[in-house]
Amino acid sequence: MSASPPAPSPEPPAPFDFDPANPVHARALARLGTEEVAWLGTIDRHGFPHAVPVWFLWEGDTIQVLVQPGSVKTRNVRRDPKVLVHFETDAEGEDVTVFQGLAELSEESAAEWIERLREPYLAKYRAGLERLGWSLDRMTGDYSTVLRVRPTKLIGW
Repeated sequence: MSASPPAPSPEPPAPFDFDPANPVHARALARLGTEEVAWLGTIDRHGFPHAVPVWFLWEGDTIQVLVQPGSVKTRNVRRDPKVLVHFETDAEGEDVTVFQGLAELSEESAAEWIERLREPYLAKYRAGLERLGWSLDRMTGDYSTVLRVRPTKLIGW
């Protein structure tokens, strides 16, 4: 008895197309511009979720995160690019915003990235860097890899 040929790999999902006229989409877009912390969920080597809080910028159509090159999230994305990014809910457990997406590790270094995005990054994270006593050079030295998440689905209400 011969084995069946492997099933063809499914096509990756298309990037999510936001409709600013849709109130849920508009709220998600606003949160992408204003939230300071998101939760990034990856899949570990045993198939379990791994979730960590991250700083991020929304640029174009991707959520961009500086990560340490040897971190668990980085290793997980190298193995499996499927991720979730979500924000905290409001006090009543509403205002849910969850993105499914595909992540990739950029060829662009964090130093090159920060040269392009210095102003929006500092506008969002200057106070956080000051609280930590960190400079941009330290941030891009320690978190030297750029991870980009292209949302493919929005779950929200």
